[in-house]
Amino acid sequence: MDQTSDKVAGLEKGLHAHEVQCEERWKTTFHRLDSIEDTLARIEGRIIRSAGGIILFLAGIIASFLITGAPLG
Repeated sequence: MDQTSDKVAGLEKGLHAHEVQCEERWKTTFHRLDSIEDTLARIEGRIIRSAGGIILFLAGIIASFLITGAPLG
């Protein structure tokens, strides 16, 4: 019976160490995911601003053609 108790104690100790390691890994993973989400949000904002700038630029070109009477095609 003593040998069984020693095995159980060893398994409990190993399981506890595993749980601690997994908890730390999950914390690191969630931190990295938050960082990735922030970076993607920043990239998305830049893309939207760039697209808006391009649209305004092209609208300005079309407006200048319409004002000057130059053919568009």
